[in-house]
Amino acid sequence: MPVEANSVPRLEAGREGGWWLRRWASGRVVAGITSRHVETSLLLRRLQAPPTVEAEQVHGSSVAAIERRTGSLPPVQGCDALVTSVPGLALLIRTADCLPLFFADPSRGVVGLAHVGWRGLAEELPARVLAMCRHVYHSPASELRVVIGPAIRSCCYEVGLEFESRFGRFVQVRGGRRTCDLIGVAMDQLLRCGIRPEHLLDSQRCTACEAQHWFSLRREGQATGRLTALIMVRP
Repeated sequence: MPVEANSVPRLEAGREGGWWLRRWASGRVVAGITSRHVETSLLLRRLQAPPTVEAEQVHGSSVAAIERRTGSLPPVQGCDALVTSVPGLALLIRTADCLPLFFADPSRGVVGLAHVGWRGLAEELPARVLAMCRHVYHSPASELRVVIGPAIRSCCYEVGLEFESRFGRFVQVRGGRRTCDLIGVAMDQLLRCGIRPEHLLDSQRCTACEAQHWFSLRREGQATGRLTALIMVRP
């Protein structure tokens, strides 16, 4: 779906490094992502080194709710998405073409973060995050804000014939190239689950096109680095 230019969150380079979402959710929610030139530690130092927790990331559809803050926690095994209402706890995921999805319920102080590739979309991971927020925090989808961070776009994501049966109209064949619009798939799932269109925003950054900023597994292979996305409710 098209997004009005004045409604797109500003993903801006910070003076101390990293890229940060501006004018999104609320002043208590801080969310950002590293670049190929900025390490995770720099972003965490800017936030005064909060305790952290990250997902193991197995390209699955499991979501974990984290409700304790006792220093940094080990990776949560077997999951690709995390949610929390604990102020001062930073959630982390790592990507290099997959979608980083940022979630926030400003009125309840709830945030979430998901690592979503095509397998996660096939198992409707975005919908599972919304279900977890509703079940644990009583956050209705209509009050959640969601941002899609830098990820590979249909301009660069060539796929095989089998994607047509998985994602239907989001697969297009042009000039001998078959591509899949993972962003469109994610937005469609979120809207069908009740996210309001004005609360669903896309950073419009392609990791494969913008080599100067982002790591891309498709462009550089498995040895490439990883971007770290983070989200936190300020204490």
